[in-house]
Amino acid sequence: MNEFLDLLRNYGLVAGVAFVVTVFATPIAMRVAERTGIMDIPDQKLKPHARPIPYLGGTAILLGWAAALAGSMIVGLTDWHALLPILLGGAAISAVGLLDDIRDVSPRFRLAAGGLIIGTVILLTGAGLRLVDSLLTPAGIDLPPVVSHSLSFLVGLVIVLGACHSTNLIDGLDGLCSGVTAIISAGFFLLAAFLAVWKHSQDGDPVRLVLSIAMVGAAIGFLPHNFNPARIFMGDAGSTLLGFNCGMLILLFGEKQVFRWVIGALMIFALPVFDTALAMFRRWRSGRSIFAGDRSHFYDQLVQRGLTVRQTVLVCYGLSIIFGVLGLLVTLDAMRTRWALLVYLGVWGVVALITWRAGLTDPERRRAAAPVPQE
Repeated sequence: MNEFLDLLRNYGLVAGVAFVVTVFATPIAMRVAERTGIMDIPDQKLKPHARPIPYLGGTAILLGWAAALAGSMIVGLTDWHALLPILLGGAAISAVGLLDDIRDVSPRFRLAAGGLIIGTVILLTGAGLRLVDSLLTPAGIDLPPVVSHSLSFLVGLVIVLGACHSTNLIDGLDGLCSGVTAIISAGFFLLAAFLAVWKHSQDGDPVRLVLSIAMVGAAIGFLPHNFNPARIFMGDAGSTLLGFNCGMLILLFGEKQVFRWVIGALMIFALPVFDTALAMFRRWRSGRSIFAGDRSHFYDQLVQRGLTVRQTVLVCYGLSIIFGVLGLLVTLDAMRTRWALLVYLGVWGVVALITWRAGLTDPERRRAAAPVPQE
């Protein structure tokens, strides 16, 4: 316990820097957005808010996160060889998102640019390049290094791209994405702290601790300006940065080929994955493109069933905490990797059953079958 408190004291300043910079940068971003016309204009369809909202919140989050990471490198808390590529990659991902916020670039361009950025960061840091080995080696399957590294690279690329897409999709209500990713990042910090206390990796532990606690500070620093009723939106510049940070952390937890840590990190990140999987399944089932936007996300359906925006966001916070606790539990030393994987799959089975029984997979049919209110 004392070792954990020492870590919290040492790395708490990183969160403090991210929080303070983001808190003060957000009002400035708001004014810049209003003066330059970078606003999110309502359309009463995918954007049902009542008035135009400034759209540069992601830049403020980036500044807070980047300041914390740069400060940790300057004071020698982390090795810049591992952290600098992630910092530059996050800035590039955020820049692509900002370009889409301003000019609405094509999905193909965003996918290609994101894949190039993320792939470069993975190769420079080596993050996730032994994921396949960590899963297959305990089962007695040894692939040639060139094969296992290539497969791991592709898996890692999909994980980080998927994380960016998932956080982008969950950014649909005031305070939802920032609050959920703050909780997720706090879960990652607890997981990283446990590894650090165990002295898992002299090089990797500080990187994981800094990345997770910096995003906690930046997300919480943005939240007061973004909670319902929001005065500013983070846009794709912010949501994709949050997803990139989470995705890279998931890969970094696989550093020592202990797949149980990756399973725990994926469990902590479960809520954005759940919403994305539900959206894609629902669209495929109704014969629409899985990439077509709509207002039937998990959180949208909660609002349609009578919850207020604030109540819905708080429910999602609660679910994120539950997934976070489950993610930490499957990483306990007493939990073998095979059991952790079974628990992970079992949780998803229960979630799928509840989702189906609640009618979340086919909200259109549920609304059509609802009784018409009498006048």
